[in-house]
Amino acid sequence: MKWHKYILLTLLFLFTFKAVADDLNNGFLKLSENKPEEAIQLWTPLAEAGDKVAQASLGLLFQTGQGTEVDFIRALELFRASAKQGYPFAFTALGNSYHEGLGVKEDRRTALIWFLLGAEHDPNSAFMAQALMTEIPEKEVHLLIQKALACQKSSYLKCNF
Repeated sequence: MKWHKYILLTLLFLFTFKAVADDLNNGFLKLSENKPEEAIQLWTPLAEAGDKVAQASLGLLFQTGQGTEVDFIRALELFRASAKQGYPFAFTALGNSYHEGLGVKEDRRTALIWFLLGAEHDPNSAFMAQALMTEIPEKEVHLLIQKALACQKSSYLKCNF
């Protein structure tokens, strides 16, 4: 009888995982069809449940005002939630936010930290990190690299910048 429970739980997990993946993918499909409002409807429950891809994707829609009013504060909340889970594109989004002053004070040093965190997985982050390193004194760059490494070492939980 116990094995029935395990099979039932496994099937329930697989069905739930498939439904989440379907909603995430359908959101991207709706976005490609120029229906961002429908992507928001699909991604919001996923983001609230902690899906890092949905959080970052929804954050971009709030940041750019696609399908919604521009809301930099909500975008930053979503990017930070996603970044705490180690999602590289959330790092890039936070780097862009600090670089451009989108909802935060423009801060190239903080932008560099976020771009460094995303650089391994996102060529845009790598490019921006390289560009910013030429603008910031070398001694400061080394300190900022140490902050990025400490953030990474903490599994992205101690990234208070």
